[in-house]
Amino acid sequence: MKKILFLILAAGLIYACKKDKTGTKPLLSFKSYSEDSITPTTKTFVLTMRVEDGDGDIEDSIAVAMFKDSQQATSHDTIWTFFKMPNIGQNRGNKVKADVIMPFQEIDFAAAYNPAPNDSAHYIVFLRDNAGNFSDTIPTPKFPFRRNR
Repeated sequence: MKKILFLILAAGLIYACKKDKTGTKPLLSFKSYSEDSITPTTKTFVLTMRVEDGDGDIEDSIAVAMFKDSQQATSHDTIWTFFKMPNIGQNRGNKVKADVIMPFQEIDFAAAYNPAPNDSAHYIVFLRDNAGNFSDTIPTPKFPFRRNR
């Protein structure tokens, strides 16, 4: 009986000490766009990303850059836009799963709009938490620039 109790206790201890899959490195994934394309009349364009963090200290910053297909061969500079993450400090020490909604106004993409046929773009995004851990840099799916019909 003592051996069985010891085995159950050992199995419980091993299970309790098992590492969380999320860990301290923030995880980032694409969730959605508000529109399927950008047209000359588009006023706002919303990018939603899914964020997970094992220790809940993700309120540092999230960085976003737009890459247009028509300019990738000519431009080697990446222009990052940094957003301060919302105050999620009350979750520090706890696992966090949240959606980060980034609204872009017309001024953010109007200069990028190109009525050339078949032009498209995508964003690349990464996250930095308070401990200095970086998520992987994630590319989002492409979205087209369309002319109004």
